[in-house]
Amino acid sequence: MNSQQKCRYRLVGLCGTDASMNAVEVLVSVRGYIKHFFGCEECRKNFLRGARHMDDTVLSNRDAVLFLWRSHNKANYWLRRDVTEDPHHPKVQFPDISQCSTCHVTLANGSVVWNEESVFQFLQQMYSGTSVIRDSESAGMQPVNYRNGIMKKPFNSANHGVTFTFVQNNINATQLDISLCLAFYGLCTGLLALLYYRFCQKCRSRKNSSSHSLV
Repeated sequence: MNSQQKCRYRLVGLCGTDASMNAVEVLVSVRGYIKHFFGCEECRKNFLRGARHMDDTVLSNRDAVLFLWRSHNKANYWLRRDVTEDPHHPKVQFPDISQCSTCHVTLANGSVVWNEESVFQFLQQMYSGTSVIRDSESAGMQPVNYRNGIMKKPFNSANHGVTFTFVQNNINATQLDISLCLAFYGLCTGLLALLYYRFCQKCRSRKNSSSHSLV
């Protein structure tokens, strides 16, 4: 998932699964992150320009999801055929008609507009928990409890009702990783030794100069 997909997944998930969470608050947090920490200055300015009336127009979870969807499509519109566009992943309006035919409505004059209610339902279905394939699962990785084909028995705490799972501590490090760590450790140790030596030299020179001045 890219950053836009992750945001949509989280916002849509809040609408359908967790009644205690507020998708509007999450969107406000996203705006704050982009305002203060986003690395692309032009992207930051464009997003904040589009979000200047967000507090007045985004009042519900549905509004939050559709706001982020509109922002994504606006970005795709302006970046279409840009030099930064990936030819394998062109900047198109999402979802296209092949993904959701009911999301597109043709008016009597021939123009095509969005059916936002169908778009919202499509997003809910697309980003629901059962429809999302996590990166680890798509790469063939299994949950921790079933790693190596062995089911690890959990330890149940009767006092607190908490379930703990003991997993073997495996460090996935290559010989190159270990060599680089050792080299970095040696470099840091050498630098510290050099600084200590220079510090001792300065202390000795000060003592010598003070003893000469007394004589």
